[in-house]
Amino acid sequence: MRLCNKLVSTINIYGWPAFSNLVLGARENMRSENMHLRLFSFLLAALVSASAFADSMTAQLSNDNARFRYSMSGMGQSFGNLETSAGFLYTDNSTGKNSYLLDVGTFVRGESVEAPIIVSIGGRLYAGRAKTYTVYAVGLGGDVMLVPDSWGGFGLGAFFMIAPSVVAFGDSNGLIEYGATLNFEVSPQATVQLGYQKIDVDISANNVGTINIDNGGFFAVKIKF
Repeated sequence: MRLCNKLVSTINIYGWPAFSNLVLGARENMRSENMHLRLFSFLLAALVSASAFADSMTAQLSNDNARFRYSMSGMGQSFGNLETSAGFLYTDNSTGKNSYLLDVGTFVRGESVEAPIIVSIGGRLYAGRAKTYTVYAVGLGGDVMLVPDSWGGFGLGAFFMIAPSVVAFGDSNGLIEYGATLNFEVSPQATVQLGYQKIDVDISANNVGTINIDNGGFFAVKIKF
């Protein structure tokens, strides 16, 4: 009863527009808290999975985003090594319109005996939100790693994924992701990375155009279990 009286008093004093703004502000705060809860839940689930299945976990951080990826490898008979991964990217923008992407992918990894090059080719399923717009896409691409023995644990990497409009759904009309990394193997179980990545999504709804989900440098740690 006291809560109802307080709400009525607030409306009478400040008017309905002010009260509406107060409610909308509370809703935005709840959305932000829910997003942080999703991020924490994904990280917790990934850590639990990593302890149950021997493989690798990558944590990637920058000023305004966090990305976590769990990978599991297996032999693909005549196709080479198969690697399946699941990732989650969360971008905390100062405007309050945060973005996030979930992805699940499978890649075929091949290593050259004559050259210190590791090449992976495959695809990913993307699902998420770019600001207030839904994003669903099927991306194809891969990555390449140059790791000469003479570099003493250092390596260079690059990755590229693209999802054209024909395999983009929801409000999205395409997605592109690319970047490069400088890697250093601290031990056989731990690698640190300095890198750059850019992720753009084309939004067809309301003629919005391209929304940049991420564009900048990052620091990452990869742990093998």
